[in-house]
Amino acid sequence: MPAVDRIDTSSERTPLLAGTPTPTASSASTTRSPSPGDPITVSSTSETLAGEDYNDDDPTISPSAAAASQLRALLRPRVIIVSLFLIFLLEIVIGVSVPPINAIMESIICRQVHPDLFPPPGQGHPPVVEPAIPTLPDTFSVVLPGGGLHRIRHFSGGVVLVDDPACKAPDVQGYLAMLRGWQSTFESIVGLIVTVPYGILSDRWGRRGVMGLSMAGIVASYAFMYLVFYFEDIIPLWVSLLSAAFQLFGGGGTVLVAMIYTMLADVIPSGERAVVFFRITSVFLGSQMIAGPIGGALLDWSPWLPLLLSLFAGVLCNVLILAYPETVHVHARKRTGQEEHDGYENGPKTFRSRLASLWKKAGEGAMEAWDFITTNQNVAFMLIALTFLVLGRYVSELLLQYATDRYGWSWSKASLVLTVRNGGSLFTLLVVLPAVSWFCIQRLGMDSVSKDLWLARWSGILYIIGSLIIACAVNGTLFSVGLAWYALGSGMLAMLRSLVNAVVEEHHVGILNSLIGFTEVLGMTFAGPALAESLSIGLERGGAWVGLPFFFSAVLFTISTVVVWVFRLPQNKRGLVGEVAV
Repeated sequence: MPAVDRIDTSSERTPLLAGTPTPTASSASTTRSPSPGDPITVSSTSETLAGEDYNDDDPTISPSAAAASQLRALLRPRVIIVSLFLIFLLEIVIGVSVPPINAIMESIICRQVHPDLFPPPGQGHPPVVEPAIPTLPDTFSVVLPGGGLHRIRHFSGGVVLVDDPACKAPDVQGYLAMLRGWQSTFESIVGLIVTVPYGILSDRWGRRGVMGLSMAGIVASYAFMYLVFYFEDIIPLWVSLLSAAFQLFGGGGTVLVAMIYTMLADVIPSGERAVVFFRITSVFLGSQMIAGPIGGALLDWSPWLPLLLSLFAGVLCNVLILAYPETVHVHARKRTGQEEHDGYENGPKTFRSRLASLWKKAGEGAMEAWDFITTNQNVAFMLIALTFLVLGRYVSELLLQYATDRYGWSWSKASLVLTVRNGGSLFTLLVVLPAVSWFCIQRLGMDSVSKDLWLARWSGILYIIGSLIIACAVNGTLFSVGLAWYALGSGMLAMLRSLVNAVVEEHHVGILNSLIGFTEVLGMTFAGPALAESLSIGLERGGAWVGLPFFFSAVLFTISTVVVWVFRLPQNKRGLVGEVAV
């Protein structure tokens, strides 16, 4: 499931639809170059008819626009508070489930490949040692299969977890990596299919309904996967891949997170969005820091505890969505001539005609996006850098499995160590990048666009160094050092987003952000199987080859970084000074 910091929404319209042509009144655009600490690029195209940034003392403002602005101000605190809590719970849903999902899938595969390691409860050698950690009653036995001392724990649904090096062998871990990679790919494909349709529905029927449907689809997806685990003696493990189909209902995480940022953009003036989006991402990173260790700690008791906690948090998310006010109607927009024609002269539309209109808009948006790319070489150049960056960043999804394989750690310990990366990313966004940004502008006299370009260049180098250290790390200490270096490059995506928004004309910001989102989802579609296969190959070859996924990601980061270093700012964008928040 896509993470929060992958969404870049700033236009008033639904970000999923930012590329679809819409008749508008004369518009005034505001483009803001945020602080490098801002993980979300804030560049918006605001229609003056919406009255978003109007002056209260301006006598030319219409009463409807003034009323709309007052309504936004009234709803703003509620939307922000609910969004902060929702992002926190959403990451709990995802984060606490990762360690047990990996552990259960590994156990099921290992049970199929090495059935001799999994004797039925009560059989095998009697216990000879006490458990090193607290466990639920009657859930473990320590046996001596093949002369070795290994701990086997039996849980509800026939789930059996065993601490045995054989389960870390290439035949088990390669299959696990393949399943996880294709799971990500299927979820990305779902996002590509339904993103635009649900975006259109949100503009017509409201944001809250689409959000509720998206969250329900996510919960159903996880519940289906857990049922496959529970009935693993009956249902093949590969059936868990079909859980992505439930995200067709609502669009999954891609649509849900986009709706969150859309509702924020509906009620927050463009000049204030950077700070709010920055806080949202900080909450996400903070939640991510605690979710993994919580999932790992509960896994020591029972794998079902964190899984049930994730479902409970998902249900709470659905309840919390009810606390949102509907924001789709806060804009004082007037119907254009074409809309009047479509809405009144043609009479009430049937479902078929609405569906045809929906796909027509999607097709027009795609054609406009293609024309935009072919006529803006600078944008095309930077989209190449973004594509390879997204491909390289996917390797972080393999960190947990990589750590357990290479260093023989338990899933719980690996989850705890990975907080180094999450904490480092949070420190980078909260402290390092804002401080360096201030130094570049105040001390070195850089303009905001040049500052973003240079920070993106050096962030790419830090990504490369971090990936190479992780790939070559022969022990946990070096691995942790590599995670710290890797975290220092975590601002590169935000810098590239800010940079590419700055080099386009203001009226193209919406379609640009749609292209960025599409590029990220498309990159995830191919990155999952490719990097999973590289991990399988590395495990089969053994030795230094185990770090192959991170060597591969270093190559991808190198391509992206080289493109950014070769890129030159257009003459008309040099010397552009933007606001700096944070």
